[in-house]
Amino acid sequence: MSEKIDALLKLIEVPETNKSTPIKDSEARFIYEFVKEKKIGKTVETGCGYGKSAVSIMAATGKPHIVIDPFQRNYNYGGTENIKKAGFGALLNFQEDFSHTVLPLLASKNEKFDFVFIDGNHRFDGIFVDFYYTDFLLEQGGYFMFHDTWMHSTQLVISFIKKNRPDYKVIDSPLRNIFIFQKAGTDTRDGMYHRGFYTMKSWLTHHLIIWLTEGDETFLKKSVNKLKGLYTGIKPK
Repeated sequence: MSEKIDALLKLIEVPETNKSTPIKDSEARFIYEFVKEKKIGKTVETGCGYGKSAVSIMAATGKPHIVIDPFQRNYNYGGTENIKKAGFGALLNFQEDFSHTVLPLLASKNEKFDFVFIDGNHRFDGIFVDFYYTDFLLEQGGYFMFHDTWMHSTQLVISFIKKNRPDYKVIDSPLRNIFIFQKAGTDTRDGMYHRGFYTMKSWLTHHLIIWLTEGDETFLKKSVNKLKGLYTGIKPK
């Protein structure tokens, strides 16, 4: 199964200066295999980057896919070009706009999706807004994924959902940098419902990885740098 996605990933071009930016090949393979295994059909994602996630999703579904990203020009449209190069230009519905504009429009049209990939604005409020509208757009039994779960902002949104949205079920992911939820019920909270969700662990994780990846490489950084791999690669068994 992975031979198809491996061949497509070889077509994706990423400038040397941005090698740390895109989704990793291991993550792209996982997205492809997950979407294929779950027989997912209708899909949307926030963020595009260099197009790895979009290619993975369309390769798995063979169906149209909405990609929302107002900043493709900052990538010299490398993401949309990679998608076309992989042969999925005809399936791409590219929205060069903010997700806080496009997602409400989709919801107002009562559009429904089986899968949403959230990897756009990485500030807490941006991620939360993407989840907020994903909730309206997702079919019962549908899935959504967060990328960049090493970030404090992403982990806080995850914590909010775990503690305040019992209608969402956590789906195990073998990758530290991807977190999956499934819509498994109806939101029955009253207007006063709230559970605190701040976690010190997420703050420490975020700042540890920032320290590991920025500045001069020291002996101490070398000795603990494997920790970074735990949060961006496959979980140890």
